[in-house]
Amino acid sequence: MQAHVNGINATAPELTILAHDPCTEALVPHMRRFRILHRPSRQIAGRARNIIVLVPATELPYVSKFVSVANRRHQLRALLVRDDVKPSSIPEMFERAGLRMMRNIIVHSDPSVPRRVLKAWAHNAQDELIAKASVSEDRLFVLSCALEAYEVSFDRMTALRRIPKAERANFTVDEDGSCIHWPGPDIHIDLDAIRAAIDPEARAKAATAKALHDGRFGAAIAKLRLAKQLKQSDIEGLSERQVRRIEKGEGTTYEALRRLAAAHRMDLEDYLRQVAANLSAPRPENDVSG
Repeated sequence: MQAHVNGINATAPELTILAHDPCTEALVPHMRRFRILHRPSRQIAGRARNIIVLVPATELPYVSKFVSVANRRHQLRALLVRDDVKPSSIPEMFERAGLRMMRNIIVHSDPSVPRRVLKAWAHNAQDELIAKASVSEDRLFVLSCALEAYEVSFDRMTALRRIPKAERANFTVDEDGSCIHWPGPDIHIDLDAIRAAIDPEARAKAATAKALHDGRFGAAIAKLRLAKQLKQSDIEGLSERQVRRIEKGEGTTYEALRRLAAAHRMDLEDYLRQVAANLSAPRPENDVSG
C-alpha cells in the first residue's frame, strides 16, 4: 500500500530526465530512481519510461528528435521550456525545431515551476500538486504537475468570490505546489477544491476519501514515531500540538513530512516508504500523545 498525503507517496515511478538547460539543471533532484541525461539519445528515448525534458527555447532543435520519439511512445511526461527569447518568438522556436505545441509542454520563466514539477513526479504527486496558475479577467487557470489544465470562474467558488477583483492576480503558488495563496484576503485554494467546484459530484467523494485516508496516514506516522522512541515534542521545527494534529488525521504538508523525516534521521523517500509499510497494520492501542 502507498503512503500518500497531499499527493505525496512513497512509490514514485522511475523517471528519465534530460537536463539540457544549465539554468535549471541544478534543480534535478539526485534520487536513486532517476536517470539523468545531459545529452539527448534517441536510443534511450525509444525505450525509457516517464521522460521529462528541461530545455531553453533556443535549444529546442537540439532535443527535437529525442522529444518526438518520446512523445510518439506516449512517454513524454513534461517538456519544460525556459523562455530565453521573447514570448512572441516561442512559436517560431517550436517551428524551427519541427515540434508542434503539445499538451505536455510548460513554457516558463520562473525556476520554481520546473522545481515543483520535478518534486511532484519524484513523490508521485503530479496529479495532486500545482505547477503554475494564471488569472484572466474573471477566470482562474491552473495547470497540475501532471500537466492537466483546469479552468474555474471566480464566481463558481465561495472562497474565490471573496477575493476583490483588484487582487485576483496577486497570488503565489506554494513552493511545493500544494495550493494557491492570495495573501490579501488570506485565501488558500488547492486542486481538490478546484476539481470539486468543476465537478460538484466529486465533492462528497473527495471529502470522504480524504477523511478516511488522513486518519490512517496519521496513525501510520504515529506508529513509526513510537517505533523510533521519539516523543511528539522531539520533532524539530514542529510543535507538539502540530504533531498531535497530524497523527490525529488532520492532514499535513510536504514541509511537515520533511521535518518528520529529518527527526527520524531518514530522507523523505525512505521515511514515506516506512510509513507506507505501516499503513496496512492496525493502529497501536497505546497512547500516541507522548
